[in-house]
Amino acid sequence: MKQTKTRKTILFASAALSACLAVSSLAYAQTAAKTDVKKHGTTPAGKYEPSLNVMDTKNLKQPGEEAGIPTLTKDEFATANKIYFQRCAGCHGVLRKGATGKPLTTDITRKKGMEYLNDFITYGSPAGMPNWGTSGELTKDQISLMARYLLNEPAQPPEFGMKEARASWKVIVPVDKRPTKKMNDLNLENVFSTTLRDTGEIALISGDTKKIITVIKTGYAVHISRISASGRYLFVIGRDAKVVMIDLWMKVPAAVAEVKIGSEARSVETSKFKGYEDKYAIAGA
Repeated sequence: MKQTKTRKTILFASAALSACLAVSSLAYAQTAAKTDVKKHGTTPAGKYEPSLNVMDTKNLKQPGEEAGIPTLTKDEFATANKIYFQRCAGCHGVLRKGATGKPLTTDITRKKGMEYLNDFITYGSPAGMPNWGTSGELTKDQISLMARYLLNEPAQPPEFGMKEARASWKVIVPVDKRPTKKMNDLNLENVFSTTLRDTGEIALISGDTKKIITVIKTGYAVHISRISASGRYLFVIGRDAKVVMIDLWMKVPAAVAEVKIGSEARSVETSKFKGYEDKYAIAGA
């Protein structure tokens, strides 16, 4: 019993001492805090006033900027992006990873360098790359811009959904204005649709006379020409995903409707099932 009382007394004394120390520490901290506030009021830190324009004095890099890589202004980037998705994405892919054309990712283009890219775009290649410069399709300034563009990381492909496709749909000759019977003497079973890739056209050539019937403006680099079930309509699709419908019954065959289905495309086909002839077309992008 004596040991127990002694132990309780010691514990009580320890607790009381701890409480005193805690109160003393709190009192000291409050006093010190008041003293520190007064002291810092006269220091440079105490006189600091936050400013929202401090970054204006810094030469900061734009997001994505890399040492040694040419930069593009916002307007330049938008222009280059437009050219790429109109002329290049169909072959090289929307992310430049390649399709029918070679990949143009930065691990490749940066090794090749600016001069190589300028020449490649200007003169093309025997493998199928168009000569954008010597053909006059792109100016020297545009070629230089595209070379710099290819040294930078690719942009996120623009969205092209049903809304954009519908907006691109164009009826050139309404159905009720088209002929109700064949208006020419062409042998439609012996007509060739020949791609004029670099000009974005096709030439219809008579297999009987070996002469050009007409040249029709289409999408860029047409790679599929598909005849309809009846043999009246010719559908063509280019790398730029533009589908053009050509009426072969007209006195001079011509485009009567067109629609763009995406940023790049591969094929087009028409309905052949009985009862649905010439009613539907489906395109792959």
